[in-house]
Amino acid sequence: MKKLAIVALLFTAPVLYAHSGHDHVTGTVMAVTESRLDVKTRDGKAMTIRLTGDTKYEKDKKAATLKDLKPGVRVVVDADKDKEALVAKEVKIGSAAVIYTCPMHPEVKESAPGKCPKCGMTLEPKS
Repeated sequence: MKKLAIVALLFTAPVLYAHSGHDHVTGTVMAVTESRLDVKTRDGKAMTIRLTGDTKYEKDKKAATLKDLKPGVRVVVDADKDKEALVAKEVKIGSAAVIYTCPMHPEVKESAPGKCPKCGMTLEPKS
């Protein structure tokens, strides 16, 4: 029984250590400045994350820059807590969020698939 506990600890310790003290924020960029990043998380919560000169950026597994962050782009942010604020250590930049629109009413824009509120047609991804 002791051997099983030791083996379990050896396999889980690196995973637990890798995420200790870090918060992961996944969502879509709402706004960005040189010092802050506003993200809307998957559950609709708005979060502000501080950016510093030490923040690293990555896109498609290659180094990126702050200029690659734009509203509508999906991100995963690895952040530390500094008092009450989150401070970004690394920002992984994904693709732009998909916008869904109505073929008959292109002014209707939604962030998720659904029906047009004007005519009931199925919204389609904007190309």
